[in-house]
Amino acid sequence: MNRVVLVGAGCGEGTITLRGAELLRQCDCVVYDSLIDAALLRFVREDCARIFVGKRAGAHAASQEEICRVLVRCAAQYPLTVRLKGGDPFVFGRGGEELAALAAAGVRCGVVPGVTAAVAAAEWAGIPVTHRGTARGFCVYTAHTAGEPFCVPAPEKDTTYVFLMAKANAPAIQRTLLEGGMSEDTPAAVISDAGMAGGKAVRCTLKNMPREAARLPAPLTVVVGETCREDLLGEQFFRCFVQPSVVVTGTADHTARVAAALAAKGFSCVPCATLAAEALPFDRVFSRLEGYKYLVFTSANGVRLFFARARALRFDVRRLAGKKFAAIGAHTAEALQEAGILPDLVPPVFTAEALARALASAGALREETALLRAEAGSEALCGAGEQISLYRTRTDEAQVARARAALAAAKYVTFGSAGGVRALLEGGALPETVTPVCIGEETAKELKKRGYAPVVAASCTAAALAEAVARKEASCNG
Repeated sequence: MNRVVLVGAGCGEGTITLRGAELLRQCDCVVYDSLIDAALLRFVREDCARIFVGKRAGAHAASQEEICRVLVRCAAQYPLTVRLKGGDPFVFGRGGEELAALAAAGVRCGVVPGVTAAVAAAEWAGIPVTHRGTARGFCVYTAHTAGEPFCVPAPEKDTTYVFLMAKANAPAIQRTLLEGGMSEDTPAAVISDAGMAGGKAVRCTLKNMPREAARLPAPLTVVVGETCREDLLGEQFFRCFVQPSVVVTGTADHTARVAAALAAKGFSCVPCATLAAEALPFDRVFSRLEGYKYLVFTSANGVRLFFARARALRFDVRRLAGKKFAAIGAHTAEALQEAGILPDLVPPVFTAEALARALASAGALREETALLRAEAGSEALCGAGEQISLYRTRTDEAQVARARAALAAAKYVTFGSAGGVRALLEGGALPETVTPVCIGEETAKELKKRGYAPVVAASCTAAALAEAVARKEASCNG
């Protein structure tokens, strides 16, 4: 029986629950709005229907009634529909109305709680909403009142006040708190896009809070109370708390591995899959395999696409008996092993030049070698065999825009290929405050051509790239 599940998207990609991510991977349709972190859509399958319904203050793509009708229609069409809602579905998210509409239509439904910005936005900025001796409670309000006059009961001194969707009503928030007796010197904070790429937090006082709110984009959270004091947790707090932010670019597979390695070292990462592998028609290679002695792979993407197509064509893998397999590096070799093949040749240095030398040393003849790789592969291998293009790498403009937004608050940006450099930088330069870190000399050349002095990883692996960032950060702090 078909069902619809409301899933709280949390406050940024890093706060989706395990259950929420699991449902996103399983669902046949996802209905989402503009308050989610768009990076969460990477969890859904390629064949999953995606329906955008807007829902940002002042710019609704669909009314609440229309959204409810969409959900009922999706329930009739898809086995599992996920309604992905920013934060928690029931904290000013009108989740109750959607569940009621589904139940009234006889649709099986459920809900997965999410991490609400009511506490997560403040925590992201290093502000505890409660703190012994300072605040014994907190109150949460929606500042978006749809035409009704905004008001707050008389504020209490030992309470932290959190206002969601607060950009437009920041002056009204200030006025009602001052009228309730709160001092204009009360500490406050304005937090924009908490937990997301380009998120920013500004400490201020109630007096200048509206001015700071006007400078930052929505969605905006305003926090007011003594817990916003910069010295609340000690003078050394922010040096220990604030993690350097790293924008990680490349393919989805590459960014996931690099982000995991960086997170293990304590960095705050924004993975942006700026490049995507788009399969090309290469079926002819399966009818010509007898003529090749060496099958050479230069990426894990190529390995996966090759064997996925082989399975789709019901290709008999026994025909690969006697072939020798070469991989450009450790990660490509791992992908081959996952396919059940131990590579015969992996160069000690993971570069196209090293692979070409290794093939020559092994006596691989050009006419007997198939280079199974990307359409625009490194020229260093061109003389080593016959080019067979498995895929082309295209730029994901939405992820490029996300990466550029995240650079404003980042300290480092990593690149896994020269193509990744071109994808990000053709639209503009890096901020002067951002240090580029790259995976090898070929990538470094592309950056140097543009006037940058990149940090270069010791080897072409995700672990080495993360280590290069860590070493640079240690030198900055030393």
